[in-house]
Formats: sequence, structure tokens, C-alpha cells
Amino acid sequence: MIQRLFRELRTMPKFIYVLLAITAFGLAIGLYRMVVGLGVTTNLSKSFPWGVWISFDLATVALSGGAFTLAALVYVFHFDNLHAAVRPTVLAGLLGYSSVLVILLFDLGRWDRFYNVFLHPNFSSALLEVSWCIAAYSTILFYELSPVLLENSRWRRLLPIIKKFTIPIVIVGVTLSTMHQSSLGTMFVIMSPRLHPLWYSMLLPVFFLVSSLAAGISMVIAGATISYWLFGRSLKPKTLAKLGWFVPWILGFYLVLKFGELIIANELHLPFEGGLYTFLFWAELIVGAVIPIILFAFKQVRYSRAGALFASLLVIAGVVLNRFDVTWFAMRPVDGQTYSPHWMEVAILAGVVAAIILVYSLVARYFPVYEETVAYQRQPRTIEQRRLEEAHAGAD
Repeated sequence: MIQRLFRELRTMPKFIYVLLAITAFGLAIGLYRMVVGLGVTTNLSKSFPWGVWISFDLATVALSGGAFTLAALVYVFHFDNLHAAVRPTVLAGLLGYSSVLVILLFDLGRWDRFYNVFLHPNFSSALLEVSWCIAAYSTILFYELSPVLLENSRWRRLLPIIKKFTIPIVIVGVTLSTMHQSSLGTMFVIMSPRLHPLWYSMLLPVFFLVSSLAAGISMVIAGATISYWLFGRSLKPKTLAKLGWFVPWILGFYLVLKFGELIIANELHLPFEGGLYTFLFWAELIVGAVIPIILFAFKQVRYSRAGALFASLLVIAGVVLNRFDVTWFAMRPVDGQTYSPHWMEVAILAGVVAAIILVYSLVARYFPVYEETVAYQRQPRTIEQRRLEEAHAGAD
């Protein structure tokens, strides 16, 4: 057994050890933060009680939206040809939500009393609904992923029972995820004195929900392409193209809502006033919506792994920028005070991100995450062979 362990360690990709080192460093800084508190390890203050950690949390929740979006498409709307994407997407969603819970723990002043949100709930707080939904949905994601973990174990006899309740559990999960995706926007509805009007709106809950749909689908497409390069397994190009078909419609609806709200609020002049806020606003929409709409509108882009990946990464970048704008960049200073993260905040964040990639890579390596996907040669001998491979997969 020891020889087998050493042999496995020698064959492990080198990037695994890099991720492990970053994770260990971030964990060490995180433990130090737990001991000495927020004041020494962060630049947070009464003027800026939320910083880069909350921005990361909101961006991660949006990107993890692929799990509930795909679950709804497959189990509720019966897009059965997308089923092969469920396992890797659920794994990514579970790790994303788990990282959010970890960062929230670091962000609490009294992290040792985190359980009070369950034992002493404040039913007038939007944070209560968000906390409960994220915790409950993380549990549901683990339930959805459990067949992958149990399939080759002595506990596989539980699989028929688990699969029997999968659909009702998924429906509950989709409901919970829809609730908290929008509720994250609700938290900032009370921020009208500080949040710039280009981002402040009573429709923030709707904006957050709609943009999370586009981000979630884009993450599925990007993840499938990266797994094609790393593991030699991926979804069929036809499946990815079908997912890509949804994106421009969602983004188009988002743009209509965004500019429609500006027109109704008589604020359409704001995007043309110039300055940093105007730049951030247009960067967010052009990079994250306008260009992807144009790209995904072409069938050739949707069927191209490189093209679909590029368009998906633009959507992801736009949604991430939006969450950072709402939670940080577009927040007006109080009494001249501004915020920039402490290096320890960044170190903890880097450790959490590295841990996500590390755990995903290991689970994908040792468990049947990509069992339903298509196996490809990682290095086709010729360009013509690659084209024939893609054409054959697309025709299936």
C-alpha cells in the first residue's frame, strides 16, 4: 500500500503540489486571523465593514449558479442531452458554495458563534434568508453529488434510495438557489445613500438572479473546455452549443432590464457623464454582455471549443466585475475613507481559491465525475483529425 501511495504521488501533476502549498499558506494565515481577530489581519472598518471577501462571495455564488440552472434544465424542463454535464457542474457548485461558507466564517467578528444564525434567527434580516438558503443548498448539492462518491464504494447499495428522491430534492434546491441568488441583491437595496445610481436599483434582486443564470451556464461551458484539455474528457460540442444558445437570450433580457430601469428612473444620462464609474459600467456591460451576445449568436462560435470558451470567459468576467462594482468599487467613500484589502485578506482568499481547484482536481481524478462525458484524444495527430473528431461528436 505504501509503495502504491508513493507511486501515485510521483505521477501526480505538478500543479497539484503548487495548489497544496498555496492552500496551506492561506490556511495558516486564516488560523492566525481566527486567533487575533479582524483588526490586525484586515483593513475593514466601520465605514467599510464588508470588503474583498464579500465581493468574492457574491461573485462565487453567481458563478456557482450553473448547478441550479443545469438542474432545472435537466430535471424540470427535461433537456436530457445535458445530463452529462450534471456531475462536474454539481461538484463545481458544491465547492463554490463551500468556499462561500468558509469565507463567511472568516468574515464574522465572532466566528466562534456562527451557529447563532440558526439558534437565534433575526427574521427581519435579509442575511438570515441568504445564510439559511446557502447552508441548505450546500447540503442539497452534497446529496446530488453523493452518487459519484458512493458509486465504487461499499455504500453503493444506498444509491437506489438516493436516486429515488433526487428529483424532489433538486426541485427544492432550485427553489432555494433562486431565492438566495436574488436575496443577495436585496441586501444592497438599503444601500441607496452609498451605492452609485448606475448600480443602485430596486430591481437589484432581479439583476442578480438573471446575471447568475448567464454566469452559471458560462461556467459549465468553460469547465467542459478546460476538462477537455486537462482530463481528455468533455461534453459533446453539440451539447455545449445548445448551452451557448441560451446565453445571448439571457444577456439580452438583462440589458433590456438594465437600460429599461435607467429610462424609467430618468437616469439614462448617467452612463455618459464620464469618470471612473462610467468606465466600470460600460466595461461591465460591453465585456460581459454585448460582446458575448454577438459571439454566441454565431453557430460557428458555439461549436468551437476555443470560441465558446472565450465568449464564456467574457460573461464570467462581466458578472464578477458587476459583483465587485456593487459591493466595493461603486461604493462611495464615507468621511473620505477608502478601502483596499490587507495582504492577509488576499492570502486567505488565494488559499481558498487554490483549495477549490485542488479538491476539484483530486475528486475528478479519483471519482467518476466525467463518467457520462465523451473521451477524446488529448493531442490529435493532425488538424484534420481534430476536425473529424469534432464533426463526429457534433453529429451524435
